Amino acid sequence: MSVWIIEPRDPLIVRDGRPFGPFPGARAFSLKFPFPSTVAGGVRTRVGLYKYGRFGPDVIQEIKRIRVRGPLLAELETTGEDVAEWLVPAPADALLLDLEPADPGRAMLKRLVPLELPSGAKTDLSTIVLEEVALVGLPQRDPRKPCKAAPGFWRWTFFEKWLEMPVDQEVTFAAMGHDGPVPEVRMHVGIRPETQTADEERGALFQTRGLEFARLAEPGKLKSARRLGLIVEADTTGLKPGIAPLGGERRLVYWRSSRQAFPTLSPDLKQKILDQRHCRLILLTPACFLDGWKPRWLLDRREGVKPTLRAAAVKRPAVVSGWSFEHGKPKPTRRLAPAGTVYFLRLEGKEAAIARWLEAVWMQAVSDGEQDRRDGFGLAVLGAWDGKLRPMEVEKEHAQAATR
Repeated sequence: MSVWIIEPRDPLIVRDGRPFGPFPGARAFSLKFPFPSTVAGGVRTRVGLYKYGRFGPDVIQEIKRIRVRGPLLAELETTGEDVAEWLVPAPADALLLDLEPADPGRAMLKRLVPLELPSGAKTDLSTIVLEEVALVGLPQRDPRKPCKAAPGFWRWTFFEKWLEMPVDQEVTFAAMGHDGPVPEVRMHVGIRPETQTADEERGALFQTRGLEFARLAEPGKLKSARRLGLIVEADTTGLKPGIAPLGGERRLVYWRSSRQAFPTLSPDLKQKILDQRHCRLILLTPACFLDGWKPRWLLDRREGVKPTLRAAAVKRPAVVSGWSFEHGKPKPTRRLAPAGTVYFLRLEGKEAAIARWLEAVWMQAVSDGEQDRRDGFGLAVLGAWDGKLRPMEVEKEHAQAATR
């Protein structure tokens, strides 16, 4: 496996599926971050063109077998070309609340945990998923409002501590992370020579919205600018450095190899999971499961270990489609469990088997389909969890209403 940095030279457009065509006022909207299939397609295109110079049915079948991990986000070195710091999507088991009084650069970080329902309370979860799955939330009510400025990406140094020991704490956004690539809007206009006005009749007046892979660490200070890049790992020797188009509008990116490796499972975190026989599994890229948000392949017995789903923290689904060059038609639209989704698992097996399972799952794709795993959907890491359900505390009047 080789690690590659993809640094966009222009604002990158990764279309969100809304119609975009040659008509006046058309707008091309972009996702907040590329899907794994976009980057996997870029990897396979470069390998195919370099190795064969063209694409055919035999080439497509071969390059589809290339296994890709990513993409992940990274800040790049200010004086070099490699990764300075990894960033990952914010986990769904973390809730940021406004401080009182409000502080624009700080917030209260609270854990969301699996809950034990109060006496007399019921849900329909067991009917929906055909097994006992706990709710995830705050054990005690907190009247503060969710923070609207919560960073969408966490720095790996902060995230790694959350994996090993998630605790309620006051945090600063600067130390925690940021929102990743900056949205960028461009208006494109074609001018008629005879009238010197916009040629809207031929679709020469349209807007594109892309992602600028650079940001200011300190607002208003250009010297604090930080370059961002996409990081991907692929099991191929056919990739070569250079400039190539990626995404919509054929925006240019620069490919170069990296000396960095993906973050590894720390010995302390591994031992903690072995002691507790439970863990959290966090998605770093969206995952495709046959049952919507609920995995199948992940819960199969593997390496002598049987995982059991105890709870899940899932945000709104992501939706993906695309164009199939193999079949010459659009791909089916699918709902994905979004990046940041957290699964709370019980691990049944011997300690040595659980240790092998942890190594086999860490930074690997866990989607149900083999091709989806090759494409990088469902890249996962693991965090500690003691396996306990916390009692849900409710106010007296709510508890009385629930039992009536």
